Amino acid sequence: MQHISLILSILFISLTLSAQSNLNRLSNEQLAAHLLHENCTIGDDNALKTTLNIKKVQAVEPLLIEMYEKGPSQQDLDEFEKASKERYDMIQKALKSGRNYGLSEADLELARKQTWENFYETEKKNYVQNRRSQALLALGRTGGEQAKKLLNKAAKNTKSPLHKSAKQALKLIDEQ
Repeated sequence: MQHISLILSILFISLTLSAQSNLNRLSNEQLAAHLLHENCTIGDDNALKTTLNIKKVQAVEPLLIEMYEKGPSQQDLDEFEKASKERYDMIQKALKSGRNYGLSEADLELARKQTWENFYETEKKNYVQNRRSQALLALGRTGGEQAKKLLNKAAKNTKSPLHKSAKQALKLIDEQ
């Protein structure tokens, strides 16, 4: 599964480099994934200055809104959990090596005591929030009516940890 994600990422990068003006030709799912993986900022040379046609915007925005509302798919979460487990095991192995990595003994002991469940809970929370934030920024790149409506609502919710992402996405719309 990790290989598939890598191949898809390479595919999207090559599509961006070789066919920047052809974003409208991507399938709705490909375009949604492309928008999610784009850089957070848009510069003058960014491919997303390409105007998406209104039909493409209307088709892809519901996919991005769903990604924002529901977070990553179960398949993405399963892949993330597997990668997190590998990271956790690697960290625990490194902590048992006897090296201190510049940490105090108290910090090392705290890190050694961290359970897989606690580690994964924190990692998953951050991952889901990051993916939802990426969906908001992707909506800022599409700039359609559905996106504007959702982004305005999310930007006004100051209790949400994602309201700053929504505000940034609204700025992206203004720059288009």
